[in-house]
Amino acid sequence: MKRWVVVTMVISLVVNVFLAGIIAGTVWHWTHDRGMGFRGGWRMRVADSLPDAQAQALRKTIHDAVRKDFPALREGRADRAEAARLFVQPQFDANAINAKLDAARASDMALRADLEHSMIQFAAGLPLDQRKKMAEALKDGPFRQGPPHPPGMGGGPGGSPMGPPPGPPPGP
Repeated sequence: MKRWVVVTMVISLVVNVFLAGIIAGTVWHWTHDRGMGFRGGWRMRVADSLPDAQAQALRKTIHDAVRKDFPALREGRADRAEAARLFVQPQFDANAINAKLDAARASDMALRADLEHSMIQFAAGLPLDQRKKMAEALKDGPFRQGPPHPPGMGGGPGGSPMGPPPGPPPGP
């Protein structure tokens, strides 16, 4: 066999193994991720905690809130893209970049507020036992109890990975 054929086959094998790894990693992430992914993260876990009829209604409420705020989402993405474009300009304009990122953050927070308000309005019509289930599911969301990071990941006493700030030793 010619040398160029062998080299081409080896390169093809390496590329195919790389692509297979990307696909497998994506599938694993999609099926195991419990964070804010494409499936709505904690909000969908709240919906999953309810009986089927209420879960479907809550998912629809979430979907409607996102659909209503879709223009703001698009605007936030455009602001982030513009900030990235400004970042690489020869004349660095920190004020303009900050303004674009502030606008994007405001869009994101407005969507989050609308989603949470919609969920609260939905919960107002539920019986107490179902609101208790929602409350349990919310503990994994933005209202979780305890450190924001797994142990050893910056969630030590005082909020620092190094522990509390230095100070005088405790008295007798």
